[in-house]
Amino acid sequence: MLHALLGGIGSLGIGGLLGWALHKYLSNYTIKKAKQEAADLLSEAKDAVDLRELEEKERVQEIELEMWSKVESEMLKVEARIEEVQELIDEKKQKTEAVLAEERKKNQAYEQEIRQQEKAVQGREAELQIQRGRDKELNRQFAALLSAKLNTTPEETKKHIAETLEQETLQRLQKWAENFEEEIKEHAEQKAKRILDIALDRFARPYCAERGIGAVNFPDANARRLLCDAKGENIKTLQDVCGCDIIVEPEMEMIGVAGFDPVRRELTRRTLERVLKEKKNITPEFIRKIAENQKKELFRQIKNDGDNIAKELKQQDLHPEIKQMMGSLRYRYSFTQNQYFHCGEVGWLAGLLAAELKLDIRQARRSGLLHDIGKSMDHAIDGGHAVIGADFIQARNESPEVVHAVRAHHYDEQPATDHAFLVIAADAISGARPGARRSTLESYNQKVTELQDIARSFEGVTDCYVLSGGRECRVMVNGRKVDDAQCLVLGRKIATKIEEECNYPGQIKVVIVRETIVSESTKVHN
Repeated sequence: MLHALLGGIGSLGIGGLLGWALHKYLSNYTIKKAKQEAADLLSEAKDAVDLRELEEKERVQEIELEMWSKVESEMLKVEARIEEVQELIDEKKQKTEAVLAEERKKNQAYEQEIRQQEKAVQGREAELQIQRGRDKELNRQFAALLSAKLNTTPEETKKHIAETLEQETLQRLQKWAENFEEEIKEHAEQKAKRILDIALDRFARPYCAERGIGAVNFPDANARRLLCDAKGENIKTLQDVCGCDIIVEPEMEMIGVAGFDPVRRELTRRTLERVLKEKKNITPEFIRKIAENQKKELFRQIKNDGDNIAKELKQQDLHPEIKQMMGSLRYRYSFTQNQYFHCGEVGWLAGLLAAELKLDIRQARRSGLLHDIGKSMDHAIDGGHAVIGADFIQARNESPEVVHAVRAHHYDEQPATDHAFLVIAADAISGARPGARRSTLESYNQKVTELQDIARSFEGVTDCYVLSGGRECRVMVNGRKVDDAQCLVLGRKIATKIEEECNYPGQIKVVIVRETIVSESTKVHN
Protein backbone atom coordinates (compact mmCIF):
# COMPACT_ATOMS: atom_id res chain seq x y z
CA MET A 1 0.00 0.00 0.00
CA LEU A 2 2.86 2.27 0.66
CA HIS A 3 4.20 1.44 -2.72
CA ALA A 4 0.89 2.32 -4.35
CA LEU A 5 0.82 5.61 -2.41
CA LEU A 6 4.27 6.56 -3.62
CA GLY A 7 3.30 5.68 -7.18
CA GLY A 8 0.27 8.02 -6.94
CA ILE A 9 2.36 10.87 -5.61
CA GLY A 10 4.84 10.42 -8.47
CA SER A 11 2.07 10.41 -11.01
CA LEU A 12 0.69 13.64 -9.57
CA GLY A 13 4.10 15.30 -9.68
CA ILE A 14 4.63 14.32 -13.29
CA GLY A 15 1.14 15.56 -14.16
CA GLY A 16 1.78 18.94 -12.43
CA LEU A 17 5.11 19.30 -14.19
CA LEU A 18 3.52 18.63 -17.55
CA GLY A 19 0.74 21.15 -16.75
CA TRP A 20 3.25 23.81 -15.83
CA ALA A 21 5.26 23.18 -19.00
CA LEU A 22 2.10 23.44 -21.08
CA HIS A 23 1.15 26.70 -19.34
CA LYS A 24 4.61 28.12 -19.93
CA TYR A 25 4.45 27.19 -23.62
CA LEU A 26 1.04 28.78 -24.07
CA SER A 27 2.17 32.00 -22.30
CA ASN A 28 5.27 32.35 -24.49
CA TYR A 29 3.20 31.67 -27.61
CA THR A 30 0.66 34.36 -26.58
CA ILE A 31 3.40 36.94 -25.86
CA LYS A 32 5.17 36.22 -29.13
CA LYS A 33 1.93 36.54 -31.04
CA ALA A 34 1.14 39.86 -29.28
CA LYS A 35 4.58 41.23 -30.11
CA GLN A 36 4.11 40.21 -33.74
CA GLU A 37 0.76 42.01 -33.85
CA ALA A 38 2.24 45.13 -32.20
CA ALA A 39 5.10 45.16 -34.70
CA ASP A 40 2.59 44.89 -37.52
CA LEU A 41 0.57 47.78 -36.06
CA LEU A 42 3.69 49.95 -35.70
CA SER A 43 4.70 49.19 -39.27
CA GLU A 44 1.26 50.12 -40.53
CA ALA A 45 1.27 53.38 -38.48
CA LYS A 46 4.74 54.28 -39.78
CA ASP A 47 3.62 53.64 -43.35
CA ALA A 48 0.59 55.87 -42.73
CA VAL A 49 2.77 58.67 -41.28
CA ASP A 50 5.21 58.46 -44.19
CA LEU A 51 2.30 58.62 -46.61
CA ARG A 52 0.90 61.63 -44.71
CA GLU A 53 4.24 63.47 -44.79
CA LEU A 54 4.57 62.78 -48.52
CA GLU A 55 1.11 64.16 -49.13
CA GLU A 56 1.93 67.28 -47.01
CA LYS A 57 5.15 67.89 -48.94
CA GLU A 58 3.29 67.57 -52.23
CA ARG A 59 0.65 70.03 -50.91
CA VAL A 60 3.33 72.53 -49.80
CA GLN A 61 4.99 72.30 -53.22
CA GLU A 62 1.66 72.92 -54.89
CA ILE A 63 1.03 75.99 -52.63
CA GLU A 64 4.54 77.33 -53.30
CA LEU A 65 4.08 76.94 -57.03
CA GLU A 66 0.69 78.63 -56.80
CA MET A 67 2.06 81.55 -54.73
CA TRP A 68 5.12 81.94 -56.89
CA SER A 69 2.94 82.09 -60.01
CA LYS A 70 1.05 84.98 -58.38
CA VAL A 71 4.10 87.04 -57.33
CA GLU A 72 6.55 86.03 -60.03
CA SER A 73 5.90 89.13 -62.13
CA GLU A 74 6.23 91.46 -59.12
CA MET A 75 9.42 89.75 -57.98
CA LEU A 76 10.90 90.11 -61.44
CA LYS A 77 10.11 93.85 -61.36
CA VAL A 78 11.68 94.17 -57.92
CA GLU A 79 14.78 92.35 -59.09
CA ALA A 80 15.02 94.64 -62.08
CA ARG A 81 14.64 97.72 -59.83
CA ILE A 82 17.31 96.35 -57.50
CA GLU A 83 19.66 95.94 -60.44
CA GLU A 84 19.01 99.55 -61.52
CA VAL A 85 19.63 100.86 -57.97
CA GLN A 86 22.79 98.78 -57.75
CA GLU A 87 24.01 100.30 -61.02
CA LEU A 88 23.33 103.83 -59.66
CA ILE A 89 25.14 102.97 -56.46
CA ASP A 90 28.13 101.66 -58.34
CA GLU A 91 28.17 104.79 -60.51
CA LYS A 92 28.02 107.14 -57.51
CA LYS A 93 30.61 105.05 -55.74
CA GLN A 94 32.98 105.46 -58.65
CA LYS A 95 32.42 109.24 -58.72
CA THR A 96 32.90 109.45 -54.95
CA GLU A 97 36.10 107.46 -55.11
CA ALA A 98 37.35 109.76 -57.84
CA VAL A 99 36.57 112.87 -55.77
CA LEU A 100 38.13 111.24 -52.71
CA ALA A 101 41.28 110.46 -54.65
CA GLU A 102 41.46 114.08 -55.83
CA GLU A 103 41.01 115.35 -52.26
CA ARG A 104 43.71 113.00 -51.05
CA LYS A 105 46.10 114.46 -53.61
CA LYS A 106 45.24 117.98 -52.42
CA ASN A 107 45.70 116.99 -48.78
CA GLN A 108 49.04 115.47 -49.54
CA ALA A 109 50.07 118.72 -51.27
CA TYR A 110 48.82 120.73 -48.25
CA GLU A 111 50.68 118.45 -45.83
CA GLN A 112 53.87 118.85 -47.81
CA GLU A 113 53.44 122.62 -47.79
CA ILE A 114 52.74 122.59 -44.02
CA ARG A 115 55.88 120.53 -43.40
CA GLN A 116 57.89 123.06 -45.36
CA GLN A 117 56.36 125.92 -43.36
CA GLU A 118 57.05 124.07 -40.10
CA LYS A 119 60.70 123.74 -41.10
CA ALA A 120 60.77 127.48 -41.86
CA VAL A 121 59.13 128.27 -38.49
CA GLN A 122 61.62 126.04 -36.67
CA GLY A 123 64.46 127.87 -38.39
CA ARG A 124 63.02 131.24 -37.36
CA GLU A 125 62.50 130.02 -33.78
CA ALA A 126 66.17 129.06 -33.67
CA GLU A 127 67.08 132.54 -34.94
CA LEU A 128 64.73 134.05 -32.33
CA GLN A 129 66.38 132.08 -29.53
CA ILE A 130 69.76 133.34 -30.68
CA GLN A 131 68.41 136.91 -30.79
CA ARG A 132 66.90 136.53 -27.31
CA GLY A 133 70.25 135.35 -26.00
CA ARG A 134 71.88 138.43 -27.51
CA ASP A 135 69.18 140.71 -26.05
CA LYS A 136 69.58 139.08 -22.65
CA GLU A 137 73.33 139.61 -22.76
CA LEU A 138 72.85 143.25 -23.84
CA ASN A 139 70.33 143.79 -21.02
CA ARG A 140 72.77 142.28 -18.54
CA GLN A 141 75.58 144.53 -19.78
CA PHE A 142 73.24 147.57 -19.71
CA ALA A 143 72.09 146.76 -16.17
CA ALA A 144 75.69 146.34 -15.04
CA LEU A 145 76.70 149.70 -16.57
CA LEU A 146 73.60 151.40 -15.09
CA SER A 147 74.24 149.90 -11.67
CA ALA A 148 77.88 150.99 -11.81
CA LYS A 149 76.86 154.50 -12.81
CA LEU A 150 74.12 154.76 -10.14
CA ASN A 151 76.24 152.94 -7.57
CA THR A 152 73.35 150.48 -6.80
CA THR A 153 72.56 146.81 -7.37
CA PRO A 154 70.01 145.63 -10.01
CA GLU A 155 67.68 144.37 -7.26
CA GLU A 156 67.68 147.77 -5.53
CA THR A 157 66.97 149.49 -8.86
CA LYS A 158 64.06 147.13 -9.60
CA LYS A 159 62.66 147.67 -6.10
CA HIS A 160 62.91 151.45 -6.44
CA ILE A 161 61.16 151.42 -9.84
CA ALA A 162 58.41 149.10 -8.49
CA GLU A 163 57.85 151.37 -5.47
CA THR A 164 57.70 154.44 -7.72
CA LEU A 165 55.16 152.79 -10.02
CA GLU A 166 53.11 151.60 -7.04
CA GLN A 167 52.99 155.08 -5.52
CA GLU A 168 52.00 156.64 -8.84
CA THR A 169 49.28 154.01 -9.30
CA LEU A 170 47.94 154.54 -5.78
CA GLN A 171 47.85 158.30 -6.33
CA ARG A 172 45.94 157.89 -9.59
CA LEU A 173 43.51 155.45 -7.96
CA GLN A 174 42.97 157.74 -4.99
CA LYS A 175 42.29 160.68 -7.28
CA TRP A 176 39.92 158.58 -9.38
CA ALA A 177 38.10 157.37 -6.24
CA GLU A 178 37.71 160.94 -4.98
CA ASN A 179 36.33 162.08 -8.32
CA PHE A 180 34.00 159.09 -8.48
CA GLU A 181 32.78 159.70 -4.91
CA GLU A 182 32.13 163.37 -5.66
CA GLU A 183 30.22 162.43 -8.79
CA ILE A 184 28.17 159.82 -6.89
CA LYS A 185 27.34 162.31 -4.13
CA GLU A 186 26.34 164.89 -6.71
CA HIS A 187 24.00 162.59 -8.64
CA ALA A 188 22.99 159.95 -6.06
CA GLU A 189 20.15 161.94 -4.52
CA GLN A 190 18.81 162.94 -7.92
CA LYS A 191 18.95 159.34 -9.16
CA ALA A 192 17.34 158.02 -5.97
CA LYS A 193 14.48 160.53 -6.27
CA ARG A 194 13.96 159.55 -9.89
CA ILE A 195 13.77 155.84 -8.96
CA LEU A 196 11.34 156.60 -6.12
CA ASP A 197 9.17 158.70 -8.45
CA ILE A 198 9.06 155.89 -11.01
CA ALA A 199 8.20 153.28 -8.37
CA LEU A 200 5.43 155.44 -6.85
CA ASP A 201 3.99 156.22 -10.29
CA ARG A 202 3.84 152.51 -11.08
CA PHE A 203 2.26 151.63 -7.71
CA ALA A 204 -1.49 151.36 -8.15
CA ARG A 205 -2.60 149.23 -5.21
CA PRO A 206 -5.98 150.25 -3.71
CA TYR A 207 -5.80 152.52 -0.67
CA CYS A 208 -6.85 150.95 2.67
CA ALA A 209 -9.07 153.13 4.82
CA GLU A 210 -9.39 150.72 7.77
CA ARG A 211 -8.56 152.44 11.06
CA GLY A 212 -8.67 149.80 13.77
CA ILE A 213 -11.33 148.20 15.95
CA GLY A 214 -13.59 150.78 17.49
CA ALA A 215 -16.15 150.40 20.22
CA VAL A 216 -19.34 148.37 19.70
CA ASN A 217 -22.52 150.42 20.00
CA PHE A 218 -25.76 149.18 21.55
CA PRO A 219 -28.47 149.15 18.86
CA ASP A 220 -31.13 150.07 21.42
CA ALA A 221 -31.89 150.12 25.15
CA ASN A 222 -33.40 146.63 25.02
CA ALA A 223 -30.13 145.15 23.74
CA ARG A 224 -28.28 146.83 26.59
CA ARG A 225 -30.77 145.41 29.09
CA LEU A 226 -30.49 141.89 27.67
CA LEU A 227 -26.69 141.87 27.68
CA CYS A 228 -26.11 143.58 31.04
CA ASP A 229 -27.93 141.17 33.34
CA ALA A 230 -28.13 141.86 37.03
CA LYS A 231 -25.52 139.27 38.05
CA GLY A 232 -23.13 140.23 35.26
CA GLU A 233 -22.84 136.62 34.02
CA ASN A 234 -23.13 137.55 30.35
CA ILE A 235 -20.24 140.03 30.49
CA LYS A 236 -18.13 137.56 32.49
CA THR A 237 -18.86 134.78 29.98
CA LEU A 238 -17.89 137.06 27.12
CA GLN A 239 -14.60 137.88 28.81
CA ASP A 240 -13.86 134.22 29.49
CA VAL A 241 -14.57 132.86 26.00
CA CYS A 242 -13.03 135.78 24.07
CA GLY A 243 -10.07 136.61 26.31
CA CYS A 244 -10.62 140.40 26.34
CA ASP A 245 -11.88 142.88 28.91
CA ILE A 246 -15.41 144.22 28.33
CA ILE A 247 -15.99 147.79 29.48
CA VAL A 248 -19.59 149.05 29.69
CA GLU A 249 -19.99 152.64 30.83
CA PRO A 250 -23.42 153.42 32.33
CA GLU A 251 -23.68 156.86 30.73
CA MET A 252 -22.47 155.77 27.24
CA GLU A 253 -24.33 153.65 24.72
CA MET A 254 -21.27 151.67 23.68
CA ILE A 255 -19.10 148.74 24.77
CA GLY A 256 -15.32 149.06 25.02
CA VAL A 257 -13.05 146.14 24.11
CA ALA A 258 -9.58 146.01 25.71
CA GLY A 259 -6.88 143.39 25.09
CA PHE A 260 -3.35 142.95 23.77
CA ASP A 261 -4.17 140.24 21.22
CA PRO A 262 -5.70 141.87 18.08
CA VAL A 263 -7.29 138.58 16.93
CA ARG A 264 -9.04 138.19 20.28
CA ARG A 265 -10.28 141.78 20.05
CA GLU A 266 -11.74 141.05 16.62
CA LEU A 267 -13.35 137.86 17.96
CA THR A 268 -14.86 139.85 20.81
CA ARG A 269 -16.20 142.50 18.42
CA ARG A 270 -17.79 139.93 16.13
CA THR A 271 -19.31 138.02 19.03
CA LEU A 272 -20.74 141.22 20.55
CA GLU A 273 -22.27 142.36 17.27
CA ARG A 274 -23.87 138.96 16.72
CA VAL A 275 -25.14 138.70 20.30
CA LEU A 276 -26.62 142.22 20.25
CA LYS A 277 -28.73 141.29 17.21
CA GLU A 278 -30.61 138.79 19.37
CA LYS A 279 -34.08 139.97 20.38
CA LYS A 280 -34.76 137.32 23.01
CA ASN A 281 -33.05 136.55 26.29
CA ILE A 282 -29.23 136.31 26.18
CA THR A 283 -27.75 133.51 28.26
CA PRO A 284 -24.13 132.40 28.89
CA GLU A 285 -24.76 129.18 26.91
CA PHE A 286 -25.98 131.20 23.94
CA ILE A 287 -22.89 133.46 24.15
CA ARG A 288 -20.54 130.44 24.19
CA LYS A 289 -22.24 128.96 21.13
CA ILE A 290 -22.04 132.26 19.23
CA ALA A 291 -18.37 132.72 20.24
CA GLU A 292 -17.47 129.23 19.02
CA ASN A 293 -19.14 129.83 15.64
CA GLN A 294 -17.49 133.22 15.28
CA LYS A 295 -14.09 131.72 16.17
CA LYS A 296 -14.37 129.14 13.38
CA GLU A 297 -15.42 131.83 10.91
CA LEU A 298 -12.60 134.13 12.03
CA PHE A 299 -9.93 131.43 11.63
CA ARG A 300 -11.28 130.59 8.19
CA GLN A 301 -11.11 134.28 7.26
CA ILE A 302 -7.52 134.53 8.57
CA LYS A 303 -6.47 131.55 6.45
CA ASN A 304 -8.13 133.05 3.34
CA ASP A 305 -6.47 136.43 3.96
CA GLY A 306 -3.05 134.77 4.30
CA ASP A 307 -3.54 132.80 1.08
CA ASN A 308 -4.80 135.88 -0.77
CA ILE A 309 -1.87 138.14 0.17
CA ALA A 310 0.61 135.39 -0.77
CA LYS A 311 -1.16 134.84 -4.08
CA GLU A 312 -1.31 138.58 -4.80
CA LEU A 313 2.49 138.90 -4.53
CA LYS A 314 3.07 135.48 -6.21
CA GLN A 315 4.53 133.88 -3.07
CA GLN A 316 2.31 130.78 -2.88
CA ASP A 317 5.22 128.61 -1.65
CA LEU A 318 5.19 130.27 1.79
CA HIS A 319 4.98 127.97 4.83
CA PRO A 320 1.34 127.48 5.96
CA GLU A 321 2.11 128.89 9.42
CA ILE A 322 3.64 132.00 7.86
CA LYS A 323 0.49 132.50 5.77
CA GLN A 324 -1.60 132.10 8.93
CA MET A 325 0.37 134.81 10.72
CA MET A 326 0.14 137.11 7.69
CA GLY A 327 -3.64 136.66 7.72
CA SER A 328 -3.84 137.58 11.41
CA LEU A 329 -2.15 140.91 10.60
CA ARG A 330 -5.53 141.97 9.14
CA TYR A 331 -6.52 142.85 12.71
CA ARG A 332 -3.22 144.50 13.77
CA TYR A 333 -2.80 148.29 13.49
CA SER A 334 0.17 150.59 13.95
CA PHE A 335 -0.60 154.29 14.28
CA THR A 336 -4.07 153.30 12.95
CA GLN A 337 -2.50 151.85 9.76
CA ASN A 338 -3.64 148.31 8.97
CA GLN A 339 -0.53 146.12 8.98
CA TYR A 340 -1.95 143.51 6.60
CA PHE A 341 -2.33 146.05 3.81
CA HIS A 342 0.88 147.80 4.89
CA CYS A 343 2.89 144.57 4.36
CA GLY A 344 1.30 144.15 0.94
CA GLU A 345 2.24 147.73 0.02
CA VAL A 346 5.82 147.27 1.18
CA GLY A 347 6.08 144.04 -0.82
CA TRP A 348 4.89 145.75 -4.00
CA LEU A 349 7.05 148.84 -3.48
CA ALA A 350 10.16 146.76 -2.76
CA GLY A 351 9.52 144.78 -5.95
CA LEU A 352 9.12 147.96 -8.02
CA LEU A 353 12.33 149.43 -6.61
CA ALA A 354 14.16 146.15 -7.29
CA ALA A 355 12.93 146.22 -10.89
CA GLU A 356 14.41 149.69 -11.39
CA LEU A 357 17.73 148.60 -9.87
CA LYS A 358 17.89 145.29 -11.83
CA LEU A 359 17.69 143.17 -8.63
CA ASP A 360 15.76 139.99 -7.83
CA ILE A 361 12.12 141.15 -7.87
CA ARG A 362 10.63 138.01 -6.29
CA GLN A 363 13.03 138.08 -3.34
CA ALA A 364 12.39 141.81 -2.82
CA ARG A 365 8.61 141.22 -2.75
CA ARG A 366 9.02 138.33 -0.33
CA SER A 367 11.22 140.37 2.03
CA GLY A 368 8.82 143.33 1.96
CA LEU A 369 5.78 141.12 2.50
CA LEU A 370 7.26 139.42 5.58
CA HIS A 371 9.05 142.42 7.13
CA ASP A 372 6.36 143.12 9.80
CA ILE A 373 5.15 139.55 10.41
CA GLY A 374 6.54 139.84 13.95
CA LYS A 375 3.75 142.31 14.80
CA SER A 376 1.29 139.40 14.78
CA MET A 377 3.21 137.90 17.74
CA ASP A 378 4.77 140.83 19.63
CA HIS A 379 1.89 140.86 22.14
CA ALA A 380 2.90 137.37 23.31
CA ILE A 381 6.71 137.31 22.79
CA ASP A 382 9.25 139.70 24.31
CA GLY A 383 11.46 141.70 21.95
CA GLY A 384 11.20 143.90 18.88
CA HIS A 385 8.86 142.78 16.11
CA ALA A 386 11.71 142.69 13.54
CA VAL A 387 13.69 140.15 15.58
CA ILE A 388 10.57 138.15 16.47
CA GLY A 389 9.51 137.94 12.82
CA ALA A 390 13.01 137.03 11.61
CA ASP A 391 13.30 134.21 14.17
CA PHE A 392 9.83 132.94 13.24
CA ILE A 393 10.44 132.71 9.47
CA GLN A 394 13.97 131.36 10.01
CA ALA A 395 12.50 128.45 11.96
CA ARG A 396 10.21 127.82 8.92
CA ASN A 397 13.22 127.47 6.54
CA GLU A 398 13.08 130.89 4.90
CA SER A 399 16.21 131.87 2.96
CA PRO A 400 18.97 133.68 4.90
CA GLU A 401 18.66 136.75 2.61
CA VAL A 402 14.96 137.22 3.46
CA VAL A 403 15.59 136.59 7.18
CA HIS A 404 18.34 139.24 7.19
CA ALA A 405 16.14 141.79 5.41
CA VAL A 406 13.36 141.27 7.98
CA ARG A 407 15.72 141.45 10.96
CA ALA A 408 17.53 144.56 9.66
CA HIS A 409 14.59 146.72 8.57
CA HIS A 410 14.67 148.58 11.94
CA TYR A 411 18.48 148.26 12.31
CA ASP A 412 18.27 145.50 14.94
CA GLU A 413 20.93 144.07 12.66
CA GLN A 414 23.14 146.19 10.41
CA PRO A 415 21.76 146.00 6.84
CA ALA A 416 24.28 144.27 4.58
CA THR A 417 22.35 143.49 1.36
CA ASP A 418 20.63 145.50 -1.35
CA HIS A 419 17.26 143.93 -0.54
CA ALA A 420 17.58 144.90 3.15
CA PHE A 421 17.96 148.59 2.20
CA LEU A 422 15.09 148.29 -0.31
CA VAL A 423 12.78 146.98 2.44
CA ILE A 424 13.78 149.90 4.69
CA ALA A 425 13.00 152.38 1.88
CA ALA A 426 9.70 150.70 0.96
CA ASP A 427 8.63 150.58 4.63
CA ALA A 428 9.35 154.30 5.00
CA ILE A 429 7.38 155.13 1.82
CA SER A 430 4.34 153.11 2.93
CA GLY A 431 4.32 154.52 6.48
CA ALA A 432 5.18 158.14 5.72
CA ARG A 433 2.93 158.86 2.74
CA PRO A 434 0.14 161.37 3.47
CA GLY A 435 -2.84 159.81 5.21
CA ALA A 436 -1.20 156.45 5.83
CA ARG A 437 -0.76 156.86 9.58
CA ARG A 438 -2.20 159.09 12.23
CA SER A 439 -2.22 159.17 15.97
CA THR A 440 -5.21 159.11 18.24
CA LEU A 441 -5.84 162.19 20.38
CA GLU A 442 -4.54 160.46 23.49
CA SER A 443 -1.34 159.13 21.84
CA TYR A 444 -0.75 162.49 20.11
CA ASN A 445 -1.00 164.40 23.37
CA GLN A 446 1.35 161.89 24.99
CA LYS A 447 3.83 162.32 22.13
CA VAL A 448 3.71 166.11 22.39
CA THR A 449 4.26 165.94 26.15
CA GLU A 450 7.23 163.59 25.72
CA LEU A 451 8.88 165.87 23.16
CA GLN A 452 8.37 168.95 25.31
CA ASP A 453 9.71 167.21 28.41
CA ILE A 454 12.82 166.05 26.55
CA ALA A 455 13.53 169.52 25.15
CA ARG A 456 12.93 171.31 28.46
CA SER A 457 15.25 168.92 30.30
CA PHE A 458 18.28 170.68 28.78
CA GLU A 459 19.76 173.77 30.42
CA GLY A 460 19.09 177.05 28.65
CA VAL A 461 15.76 175.96 27.05
CA THR A 462 12.92 178.35 27.83
CA ASP A 463 10.07 176.74 25.89
CA CYS A 464 9.22 174.13 23.29
CA TYR A 465 6.50 173.97 20.60
CA VAL A 466 5.53 170.83 18.67
CA LEU A 467 4.44 171.65 15.11
CA SER A 468 3.46 169.88 11.87
CA GLY A 469 1.56 167.09 13.57
CA GLY A 470 4.52 166.11 15.73
CA ARG A 471 7.10 166.14 12.96
CA GLU A 472 8.83 169.36 14.06
CA CYS A 473 10.07 170.30 17.52
CA ARG A 474 10.80 174.04 17.76
CA VAL A 475 12.93 174.82 20.83
CA MET A 476 13.30 178.33 22.24
CA VAL A 477 16.56 179.03 24.18
CA ASN A 478 17.88 181.83 26.37
CA GLY A 479 20.26 183.84 24.21
CA ARG A 480 22.34 184.89 27.21
CA LYS A 481 23.03 181.27 28.30
CA VAL A 482 23.32 179.57 24.90
CA ASP A 483 25.45 181.03 22.12
CA ASP A 484 25.39 180.14 18.41
CA ALA A 485 28.03 177.41 18.71
CA GLN A 486 26.20 175.81 21.63
CA CYS A 487 22.96 175.78 19.60
CA LEU A 488 24.50 173.28 17.16
CA VAL A 489 25.49 170.92 19.96
CA LEU A 490 22.15 171.35 21.74
CA GLY A 491 20.13 170.48 18.63
CA ARG A 492 22.10 167.27 18.14
CA LYS A 493 21.69 166.28 21.80
CA ILE A 494 17.91 166.83 21.73
CA ALA A 495 17.53 164.83 18.49
CA THR A 496 19.63 161.96 19.90
CA LYS A 497 17.58 161.81 23.09
CA ILE A 498 14.34 161.79 21.11
CA GLU A 499 15.66 158.85 19.03
CA GLU A 500 16.56 156.90 22.19
CA GLU A 501 13.42 157.54 24.26
CA CYS A 502 10.54 158.07 21.80
CA ASN A 503 8.71 155.73 19.43
CA TYR A 504 7.53 157.65 16.36
CA PRO A 505 6.90 157.07 12.65
CA GLY A 506 8.87 158.99 10.03
CA GLN A 507 11.26 161.76 11.02
CA ILE A 508 11.23 164.61 13.55
CA LYS A 509 13.06 167.85 12.84
CA VAL A 510 14.55 169.81 15.79
CA VAL A 511 14.82 173.59 15.29
CA ILE A 512 16.67 175.76 17.82
CA VAL A 513 15.51 179.41 18.00
CA ARG A 514 17.84 181.87 19.78
CA GLU A 515 16.98 185.54 20.23
CA THR A 516 19.82 188.06 19.85
CA ILE A 517 19.19 191.65 21.15
CA VAL A 518 21.70 194.38 20.35
CA SER A 519 21.41 197.70 22.22
CA GLU A 520 23.64 200.74 21.78
CA SER A 521 23.34 204.34 23.11
CA THR A 522 24.64 207.63 21.68
CA LYS A 523 26.48 210.33 23.55
CA VAL A 524 24.52 213.14 25.22
CA HIS A 525 24.76 216.49 23.34
CA ASN A 526 24.33 219.80 25.17
